[in-house]
Amino acid sequence: MKHPTTLVALALVSAPATALAQDAADDGGGATQPGAPSVTVVQVPTPAPQQVTFPGFPQPGFDPNAHLPSSSRATLDTSRTADGFDLRSSTVGEVSVRGNANGSYVVEGQYLPEMHSVRRGDTLWEISSRYYQNPYSWPQLWAMNPQIQNPHWIYPGDRLRLRDQGQGSARSGLTSNMQSGLRMQGNRVPPQTVFLRNMGWVDDHEKDTWGKLVGSPEDQMLLSAGDDVYLQMSKDKDGEERPISVGQELTIFQVIKRVGSGKSSGDLVAVRGTVRVDRYNPKTRMVRGRITESLDVIERGALIGSVQRRFDVVSPRKSDKDLEARLLASVYPHHMFGQNQVVFIDKGKEEGVEPGMRFFAVRRGDRWAQTASAAGPTAQLRPRVEDDRAAVVDKMKYGVDEDLLPDETYAEMRVLNVRDHTAVALVTASLYEVERNAVLVLRKGY
Repeated sequence: MKHPTTLVALALVSAPATALAQDAADDGGGATQPGAPSVTVVQVPTPAPQQVTFPGFPQPGFDPNAHLPSSSRATLDTSRTADGFDLRSSTVGEVSVRGNANGSYVVEGQYLPEMHSVRRGDTLWEISSRYYQNPYSWPQLWAMNPQIQNPHWIYPGDRLRLRDQGQGSARSGLTSNMQSGLRMQGNRVPPQTVFLRNMGWVDDHEKDTWGKLVGSPEDQMLLSAGDDVYLQMSKDKDGEERPISVGQELTIFQVIKRVGSGKSSGDLVAVRGTVRVDRYNPKTRMVRGRITESLDVIERGALIGSVQRRFDVVSPRKSDKDLEARLLASVYPHHMFGQNQVVFIDKGKEEGVEPGMRFFAVRRGDRWAQTASAAGPTAQLRPRVEDDRAAVVDKMKYGVDEDLLPDETYAEMRVLNVRDHTAVALVTASLYEVERNAVLVLRKGY
């Protein structure tokens, strides 16, 4: 009897296929039986994708954002860091020289001139892009040219200042400064200087207070950097006019408290910011200025003056006399002071103090004995561990005539600047904290 044979085939005419033919069936034990039904399996190939294009539409691979700046390109990746918001400075390629045979020339890309003569078609946006490699720097360019009333209107022949006087002409240095949001005008402090940021010292209130902030064209109560203000200036205590000039920078401050007494006294003030004089009317003594720096909110009624905030760290200088002084205050609202802090002392130029002289903080006595009573009565008791009775204590015996003890030096201060009866000093070294009213001595030959 013949077994029926069944053939199953899957085939495609359009493409060749690889066939797996099984000619003999497996009986389950690993052997094949001749004449068993066979099955042929044909694998169907995957057709290749075809590009479908339509007339008038972008071709495959077209990037519709390629022509846009980085901050305008669409993205779904919020963690992407490639976006520089168009503020990154572009690399300067080959330099080009512009000018004519009978005029001056500028090497663009390497040299930044101090001034620029406006030509027909110039705008602050285009000038900033040309010189600073960043058109968004036009507000800084406008700030350096207060004669421009409206930034949208500049005229051929106008002279624009491109950099501060004394600033380097290299483009790389100025570009980094103009694009740095942390740079504050007027606060560039060179090395080896001490700059008082938000606190200051005024030892003569009438001499150091030049006027008051009386108003502003801005419709807001709290003022900050970039706002225009009106200042009412006053005469000095001798009835003379103050030396006011356009472009001058004055300090905005408020008095915190009065320190000291008599000639050796002064006001500790909080510095609120800096204002630049744009216009001055000597008849009415009114100033129209612009706030170029704001350390805190500025309100109408703040005082204006020439509070000194920059001090040079001078070399040590020997003293030719002995002098004793007291520590009045510090620019920090602390009771104790340490190394690298600025302090004020009650001796100045009239007493023979000069910059560079060194004051030494001295004290006499047993430091632990002087402060033991502040810890409570139990701090002065010592348990008797050799006695088996409970709660037996001995009162500690200490105390000595402090006049018999020598003076111990624990801090050193170097004078940075002197006034008539006060001086500014920097704590250059300290073994432990220096307190207000500490005794300071100036030794001859040191």
